[in-house]
Amino acid sequence: MSIELEPSSQLAFRRPLTDAIKESLIIRNPTQLPIAFKVKTTAPKQYCVRPNSGRVEPGQELEVQVQMQAMKEDPPIDFKCKDKFLVQSVAITAERELLAPQDLWPTIERDAKDQIREKKIRCAFLPPLGHEITQIKEEELEATPSPSSHITFSDSVNNNNNTVPASPVRQTAQQPLSVHTTTTTSSSADVGTLKRELENAQETIHNLQSSVERLQREATSLRQRKPETGTSSAPTMTAVHLKNNQQEGYPVTYVAGAAVIAFLFAYLFI
Repeated sequence: MSIELEPSSQLAFRRPLTDAIKESLIIRNPTQLPIAFKVKTTAPKQYCVRPNSGRVEPGQELEVQVQMQAMKEDPPIDFKCKDKFLVQSVAITAERELLAPQDLWPTIERDAKDQIREKKIRCAFLPPLGHEITQIKEEELEATPSPSSHITFSDSVNNNNNTVPASPVRQTAQQPLSVHTTTTTSSSADVGTLKRELENAQETIHNLQSSVERLQREATSLRQRKPETGTSSAPTMTAVHLKNNQQEGYPVTYVAGAAVIAFLFAYLFI
């Protein structure tokens, strides 16, 4: 059998701690028997608990006032309070009903200590209301919103008011679409131009190949004719001419020199 506490795990005291602060702790009895309770703390000089012990009937609850004494100065904002409360409870049976209130807990701790149930509650210091709101706003401004949270916000705004303009994020996302469309159109035009140029180039190459083949045929024909012409002309006549001059006994050099002298003589004296 155990009691229920509210709050169940943490008792919070809001700053400023330079003033006395009072909080409530609810003890609820969900069982079919009366329950005796007792509240202990690790800092008895700092907290005042009323009542610090008592009895809760079946299906009933009891409010316990926990007052924290005023401090001389507030601890740092990041200070973590280590104070704790311990709430002990035990069922009051028919035999225990006969005990005086001041003898109940000593008897239970001596004879039935294993039947005592315990619940711990830690203490926490909260920032002032104004400071807490400011801190939350600063964290929201510094935090980078995720894509999912941004989409949810936009949908909510659009559902409430259809005249709200689109967010800058949505406008930025639309710009690349138009750029992509323009690029696609330009690419299609360039492909058509390249195809036409390729066809013209292929036609020019074909004409050049035909011209090369024609020139190769003409060159082959000329090479076949040249040896026949050279064999029947100058070399035979020169050989015969030289042979005849040698048979007459006059060197060719003498004949040429005599012709030059005769020409000069006729030019100078005639």
